[in-house]
Amino acid sequence: MKEIITDRPDKIYAETIIVGGGVVGCAIAYELASRGQDVLLLERSAIAGGTSCAAAGMLAAESEDFAHPLMAKLARQSRQLLHEQQVLMATLSDVEVGLQRQGFLTPFRSYSELSNYKNNRNSANSADEVWWDRSVVQQEAPWLNRDTYGSYYRPYESEILPVHLTKAYAESAQVLGARVMEDIQDIRVQANEHGVQGITTSIGEMKCKHVIIAAGLQSEELMRYVNLSLPVWSVKGEIAAVQFSAEHAGYRPDRTVYAEDIYIVPKANGEVWLGATSLPGRTDLNVSVQGVQKLLAASTHWVPGMKEAQFLRAWAGVRPATPDGLPYIGACKSIPGLFAAFGHYRNGILLSAITSRLIAELLAGKSSEELGIEALSPERLNRKGVVQ
Repeated sequence: MKEIITDRPDKIYAETIIVGGGVVGCAIAYELASRGQDVLLLERSAIAGGTSCAAAGMLAAESEDFAHPLMAKLARQSRQLLHEQQVLMATLSDVEVGLQRQGFLTPFRSYSELSNYKNNRNSANSADEVWWDRSVVQQEAPWLNRDTYGSYYRPYESEILPVHLTKAYAESAQVLGARVMEDIQDIRVQANEHGVQGITTSIGEMKCKHVIIAAGLQSEELMRYVNLSLPVWSVKGEIAAVQFSAEHAGYRPDRTVYAEDIYIVPKANGEVWLGATSLPGRTDLNVSVQGVQKLLAASTHWVPGMKEAQFLRAWAGVRPATPDGLPYIGACKSIPGLFAAFGHYRNGILLSAITSRLIAELLAGKSSEELGIEALSPERLNRKGVVQ
């Protein structure tokens, strides 16, 4: 990271302040800075120090099963936009984001398992996905279990190193003129009948016209300070990393496996990541023996050569989910100048690019109706009587 700014608090002003230095907040800073906006990003710990550092980094626009058609549409748009952004960011930042575009496999043990998958899937089939029968699987993915009945191959799926992406967004935003401050505590939005006035922090007041809350699980508390109820809850996930020696390189998968019970992600840094458990309501970052056993057992089933891999480490993260499964993206109409961009659950990396574009368009004067994202309105649950 570049050196953070050292302005005296009583002299800090920005047209837009972003609260949250995860992938979504940093993506928004980059997008706004690329449009010449005056941007200040605040992070209470370190850039990419929260949920973004615990993600697997999959851009699973087609493999993920989205319950809402809008989410499936945005996911595809975001994957394409992120691919375009990373080309531009490579000219601004030295951070290598590790983008890999080999496609994803979704394998099945039997015809019955395939039928259940089709019957229970919400998202429509993609015209780009290809069915591989057993013989094609054995030819194209010889490292996969030879008893595999067949697999969908989705050639346009990709994956990335999430911490690297987050830092590339932040550094690129700084090159374009954005300011970044880390280790800023006690952040509260200041607002009156006219809307947002600024924020208060552990180092003093900061004035602005717009505040964008993109702080993941902490966002609910920040919104509560201005009497808005935008509930999120935690879903803990555990991930393990392994590595293959040169001797066992032939066992290493060369494409991501996105199965019903596991994902296996070969990364640009040579590691293979295995994830993820799902533990609703948990906020601790401890990794359980049971969780790791589950990941290793499922991954070894699909990739038998996994038993030859060297175990490197395991970690946990906590994802922010919303009651209806949709993120909060948009203007808080009851408080002019306040915007929300959080609650992405397990798709924060994937949806970071499109979220940044949508927020930028909203700040430029477009409405959520024009953008077709009314379903993501931050105050929708209040209107529906879901929260009081």
